[in-house]
Amino acid sequence: MKNKIKNLLLLFGVTLLIACTSTAPITGRKQLKLIDDASLVQSSVASYNQLINQTKAQGMLANNTANGRRLASIGKRVATAVETYMVQNGMQDRIKYLNWEFNLINSKDINAFAMPGGKIAFYTGILPILKTDAAIAFVMGHEIGHVIGGHHAEGASNQQLAGLASGLTNIFVGGLTSSLVNDGLSLGLLKFNRTQEYEADKYGLIFMAMAGYNPEEGVKAEERMASVSGNNGSDFASTHPASQKRIQALKEFLPEAMKYYRK
Repeated sequence: MKNKIKNLLLLFGVTLLIACTSTAPITGRKQLKLIDDASLVQSSVASYNQLINQTKAQGMLANNTANGRRLASIGKRVATAVETYMVQNGMQDRIKYLNWEFNLINSKDINAFAMPGGKIAFYTGILPILKTDAAIAFVMGHEIGHVIGGHHAEGASNQQLAGLASGLTNIFVGGLTSSLVNDGLSLGLLKFNRTQEYEADKYGLIFMAMAGYNPEEGVKAEERMASVSGNNGSDFASTHPASQKRIQALKEFLPEAMKYYRK
């Protein structure tokens, strides 16, 4: 029975990998895509708009401030540079469904996020740490990288795959063994998310460089964020890599990013 399960899962995995493998732009990383990027846009934009409307109603939307205008200007500059590159390199299909939007939310949270469709939001709490326009451009490029890299659809595909695999183990295994398999799948999802974060960091350096910002400032920005994040140890069972590992990875990737800056 165990061999039957093993062979079934192996066949299941190989079939999916062959049928649903995609390639991330620029980095060339292979991705599993059971879900199309564009299919997530409608629901994601609706959720994003609901959040922004609630934020505005609570008087927490900071777009009409100096920092709000600054953020929008940097966001448009980076997004325009990225779109120009994508079109010039035959990847316009990756951006045809995007309608960029940049919002600043008045909150002490040190965070920023992106949603499918090109919807970006920053919290004011991150700005004093970033300090410079170049540092903001790095985080902006990181968030835009999640969108351009198709990370949302990739993550949803990975979760769907985990659900299907879990269903198979429940059918054939059950009980304690099934629980152990599910725990393993959960850790697999975390590792997958860390892979996306490392790739988004690469995008951050590349995209800021495309927009005319020195990628070296991106490394400095990550170092400043690391000083307040408290995530300097192990990245086991965490969706984000440990800060020191991210900084080291950025430093190693910097020569490649500089190629885009010098053009």
